[in-house]
Amino acid sequence: MSNILNTEFQQVSTGNSNSLRTLISRTLTIAFLALFLQGCELDDGTDSTDDDEQTVVYSTDGGTATLDNDDKYELILRADSTYLILEDNLTEISIQGDDNYLVIDSDTSIDSISINGDDNIITVDDDVNLTVDQLTIQGNGNSVTVYDIGTYTQTGDVDEPDNLACEEITGTCQ
Repeated sequence: MSNILNTEFQQVSTGNSNSLRTLISRTLTIAFLALFLQGCELDDGTDSTDDDEQTVVYSTDGGTATLDNDDKYELILRADSTYLILEDNLTEISIQGDDNYLVIDSDTSIDSISINGDDNIITVDDDVNLTVDQLTIQGNGNSVTVYDIGTYTQTGDVDEPDNLACEEITGTCQ
């Protein structure tokens, strides 16, 4: 590159006007490219608003665990007869199994809870006023106890006497 510029400088100094235009054009092109590249960012394929959100998949039947995460996370539970204590930063819960028992330890707001199974129980620890924006239950004998629910949808055998779908501390769900 420096050899090309030196040659062009020599041609300019000898009075070749065509070389002067070429030199100015190349100099402006290099300056423009340098400014353009300086303004570019490398994209790693992630959305900056969701950088910290993770998906946690738990699939140990009969397992007992406490899940805690520094970052926001979505829980997908694909197990039966599991006991989980859920701490901090939950955004969504999806249960795909039967006879699970979940205790929400500290969150006060969750975007959605979805249950696809039977006889699952979700409850909150003492002094936790949990609000769920969207609760969807597909199955029978499921129980969800929270402080408040925005939207509630249930499909299952609604005539079954043991099909308590959800209970709000502020009242009983319809």
